[in-house]
Amino acid sequence: AEAIKQQLATFLREELKLSLSEEKTVITHARSSAAKFLGYEVTILQNDAKRSRVKRGNTKRSFDQRSINAGIGLRIPRAVLQDKCACYMKNGKPIHRSELENESDFTIISTYQLEYRGIVEYYRMAYNLHTLSRLKWIMQQSLAKTLAHKHKTSVRKIYKKYQTEIEVEGKRYKVFQVKIPREGKKPLIATWGGITLTWEMQATLEDRPGWKWSGRSELEKRLLAQVCEVCEATRLTDQIEVHHIRALKDLRTYDGREKPRWVKIMAARKRKTLVLCRTCHDDLHAGRPLKRAPVSRSRTEEEIRSCWKA
Repeated sequence: AEAIKQQLATFLREELKLSLSEEKTVITHARSSAAKFLGYEVTILQNDAKRSRVKRGNTKRSFDQRSINAGIGLRIPRAVLQDKCACYMKNGKPIHRSELENESDFTIISTYQLEYRGIVEYYRMAYNLHTLSRLKWIMQQSLAKTLAHKHKTSVRKIYKKYQTEIEVEGKRYKVFQVKIPREGKKPLIATWGGITLTWEMQATLEDRPGWKWSGRSELEKRLLAQVCEVCEATRLTDQIEVHHIRALKDLRTYDGREKPRWVKIMAARKRKTLVLCRTCHDDLHAGRPLKRAPVSRSRTEEEIRSCWKA
């Protein structure tokens, strides 16, 4: 192995004018340890107890054969699993994510699902993929606590409200689900869970980026909504305006005192703009607390226009 390594180093140096990194190019015994490559650990499988029943030729006789010995195996490093779990934990327990509290339930569940799906699909070829079940439990508890913290309720009530069962590839899964009905269209559905942890050695990796069609920007969508992001007043009850700041670092200038609500919202979303009604915008610039009660949307447009005429 050392001789082959020296030959490779010579070829790269003389023919390709490249140097071989001594720190990263190591010789590893694949049975006793593992080589790290692209987030995986590459090992040689060895298990004499794992046997499969096979037949030889056209005969009816069958015998036991060691089925995995000397095969190449990919596995998830223990450190990777611990690091992923630590993102959703504090003091050894799952914790809510305060940066998502100002988002909708649909967005919160979709965010957790996208993060979990990305990890599972990347390690789909790992034979210990089932170990991600611990990550799933921690993320699910963190999701439930985030929703409970947002709605000022208990985790048990969140499970009772959002948990349901769906069928995926013939298997039943308990999931969290939020549906947003739309008139004349299929409802928007955000689902947490329902992702199988089945090992697929022949999984196809879709590493080619798909086409991205330009759509409306986030700010444009927020403006078209015509809703105050603090008191939820609409264009029917007040004029909608946009508050701007120069830089996100300006939101950190409130050291030593409690930050106003609008500062917390902008800091959590990491946005330099905030859509407000004129009343909230005037209070913000005057230094007054934004204590306007949320405006009811139950009144119809005709009722509001009649109030304006009066």
